[in-house]
Amino acid sequence: MATHIYGKHFEVTPALQAYAEQKIGSAQSWFDETVTIHVTLLLQARKQEHVVEATIPYHGMVFRVEVKDADMYAAIDQAADKLDRKLRKYKERARRKLRSQGRAVGPGIQDGGQPELEAPEEAFVIAKEKRLVMKPVDLQEAVLQMNLLDHSFHLFLNRDTNREEVVYRRADGTYGHLFAD
Repeated sequence: MATHIYGKHFEVTPALQAYAEQKIGSAQSWFDETVTIHVTLLLQARKQEHVVEATIPYHGMVFRVEVKDADMYAAIDQAADKLDRKLRKYKERARRKLRSQGRAVGPGIQDGGQPELEAPEEAFVIAKEKRLVMKPVDLQEAVLQMNLLDHSFHLFLNRDTNREEVVYRRADGTYGHLFAD
């Protein structure tokens, strides 16, 4: 098992590192093979908040959780629970998919092979489709349009790069910008 613990804005104590490795490292039990778990412990002093981010890259997928709490140990516990629920949900979907294909179900998250997951139709309902006509705008104008529409994200054609890009509102009130290479 490889669990990498990183600290941002503070020094991770050996006790905190051992606790995070024990709690979040238990996610390794969901896998047939050794995976790398990246854990970032972040202290946001001005908000008096502790943030735990755990990421597991696995065969082209990424399992990621983020938890905020006033206590770092409580945040680690919550992140471990949330990661466990996410991996259990994935495993159940993989099992259903493999059973529907008539394939054997084995132990671990792989369940006899990496299935091409198709979500059950009842799980993800597309409620609305929309065709967009995009005029070229700069990044600041795209954020303004998103705010005027009161959306949490906005797809736009970047005037400078002539590419389709996305701006989005983050949970902390700042903005993110997505673009493909």
